[in-house]
Amino acid sequence: MQVTWSQFVALPDDDRRELVGGQLMETDVPTHLHEHIVTMVAYFLTAWRRAGAGGNVLSSGYKIRISDEQAFMPDVQYFKPGRVIPEQALSEGGPDLAVEVISPSSARFDSVEKLAGYASIGTAEYWLIDPEKRTLQRYVLKGQELLLEEQLEGDVLFRTATFLGLEMPLGELWKVPS
Repeated sequence: MQVTWSQFVALPDDDRRELVGGQLMETDVPTHLHEHIVTMVAYFLTAWRRAGAGGNVLSSGYKIRISDEQAFMPDVQYFKPGRVIPEQALSEGGPDLAVEVISPSSARFDSVEKLAGYASIGTAEYWLIDPEKRTLQRYVLKGQELLLEEQLEGDVLFRTATFLGLEMPLGELWKVPS
């Protein structure tokens, strides 16, 4: 059964499927490490935002329309100050930053389909985090494409001029508290 954007937005809040090619696609059940990384990225972005950068940080569940047949729910997303964010879903344009944490079965989809989808709606920056490889790939929109700007690995301190003042020690992402 074909599903449209309006039908997708009307799904219950606890429905974690994404809209791909007019079909609802099941997403992996997140692991403890996956959820820890999502929480830490949201934590660092929120602390940075509260320290003066402003804007809004949202985590898993907020729907982003790519087209009438395609919609994603980034693990974390950021909107610059002054952006109007509708209550239920974003039907036009994209977040200023979308972050996806790769699950073993989603690596290709996140690095190809979502990369192209976010580029098509003007998402300025896309971070792709791989817990297994302990990497963060930072893509930046140039023209119509999100291009790899840098790849960081291990326990380095992540800083970027795009988010001046944000510091994210990547080692914090890989270490789940016991």
